[in-house]
Amino acid sequence: MATCTEFTSTVLDSRTAPMTVSRLAVMPGDVFHDGGVRYLVLNTRYPDVPHCGLRQSLTVAALSHADTRGILKPWTMGLSVDYARTKDATVEAPEPDARRWWVATVLDDRDRFDGANGYRESDDCERCADAPLDPARRNYVTCKSARAHAWNQVGEWQDARHRLEAPRDYYVLPVIADTWEDAREQVRALCERLRTVGHL
Repeated sequence: MATCTEFTSTVLDSRTAPMTVSRLAVMPGDVFHDGGVRYLVLNTRYPDVPHCGLRQSLTVAALSHADTRGILKPWTMGLSVDYARTKDATVEAPEPDARRWWVATVLDDRDRFDGANGYRESDDCERCADAPLDPARRNYVTCKSARAHAWNQVGEWQDARHRLEAPRDYYVLPVIADTWEDAREQVRALCERLRTVGHL
């Protein structure tokens, strides 16, 4: 496992220049600019909070020690959906890359890497293909929605959270790798970095 001094990750590689989008369009994997600092968006949820209504909740991690503003761990920032509809956001989005893996990651109750499912933008994908008439047959096409698949996987895990014995955290992380094993190791190292150092 990589130590803090050996830490390397491709999570910030191959990105667009900063661009303006609707605040509601911010997704996991984006680098989100807020108040002069930059955060990697680890997860985006839309919980219905009692007495507050529907909210956009961004789980974020600072990109540098200067960006942490004293919060040395991933944290969640929330905004009412009604208010977020009226706001713009500046993001750096991951560009399409045939080697990019979108990894749905689960952490245990001590914020340690506990497991992951990966989806690569260039892989054959049954989810993106038309459903065959014969249920015994499988259709595959090149994946067009790897980020959505990882994000949906995290959503399914969160929906089942009440069945888990201990609380979990869930991230959607974009890394560039030639193999699933390498992508998984990058994600494991990144989760350990966020747990121990608190930023990228």
